[in-house]
Amino acid sequence: MDNRLQILDFVKTKVLGVKITMRTLLFFGLLLPCLVFAETSLWRISKGSHQLVIGGTVHLLGKSDYPLPDEYEQAFREIGTLVLEADLDALSKPKSQAKLIQGLMYTDGSTLQGKIKPKTYKTLARYCKTAGLSFKPMLTMKPSMVVLTLTMAELNRLGLAGAGVDQFFLAKAKQAGKKITGLESAESQIETLENMGKGHEDELILSTIKEIRKTPEFMEEMKKAWRTGNLSDLEQVGIKTMKAEFPELNESLLTTRNNAWLPKIKALLNTPERELILVGALHLAGGEGILAQLKKQGYAVKQY
Repeated sequence: MDNRLQILDFVKTKVLGVKITMRTLLFFGLLLPCLVFAETSLWRISKGSHQLVIGGTVHLLGKSDYPLPDEYEQAFREIGTLVLEADLDALSKPKSQAKLIQGLMYTDGSTLQGKIKPKTYKTLARYCKTAGLSFKPMLTMKPSMVVLTLTMAELNRLGLAGAGVDQFFLAKAKQAGKKITGLESAESQIETLENMGKGHEDELILSTIKEIRKTPEFMEEMKKAWRTGNLSDLEQVGIKTMKAEFPELNESLLTTRNNAWLPKIKALLNTPERELILVGALHLAGGEGILAQLKKQGYAVKQY
């Protein structure tokens, strides 16, 4: 696969969040060797006779992460509709990919060198040389695309860039003839990517390079929290730092999107069909997370 297309494939399967560093991007790739736990990141949401299941996802997994916990398969068998963050098929269409390239690449003759500080430019060039990455293609990339490229390269190196939970169940839903829909449009997800780190471009690149060395340790903490459905740990490891250091990023990547999804989730509860909603795990954690907000609004929330 062409390197650019591979990166786009990584981009279109994301769950945005965590931190304006490598952690921001590793929100896409939480993983864990397949262990058996009593609980996992699935919750039943109900009010009266209406109910659905909502689950936290990891968008990039390694081969050792399969099979997924039995609870995911059981929840999938119970439902008629699979609801993802966005329609992944729409994100795969040429029109969406062209828009994504336009949003993440310089197409007006500008270059990365003219958009970031000399120190950042030199640090990036030095890192690429050390990591064995081609630096020249990055000159036409916007900062968000640069960090996605760095992240994809590191995940590939670690063997962690395989299909994730949402892709896995999307394929199963198609095969089973289940209805598939999304909480937001492909255009909305592309816009979120375009604006990632806007106004903090130098910090985005420098922090990614710094944090990339901590990938194994960070991932280990996140993996366990996701696999066991530990919302407190997910918040501690994945949200609190971002919220304290980059409140605007937390607002745009998590809070704003959570608030936009809530009315749609509540509407799904009123349909005759039962749905399985799969969203990035950090969307479920914290006081502004989907689960806490549903509880505040009188919905019963019980771990699956």
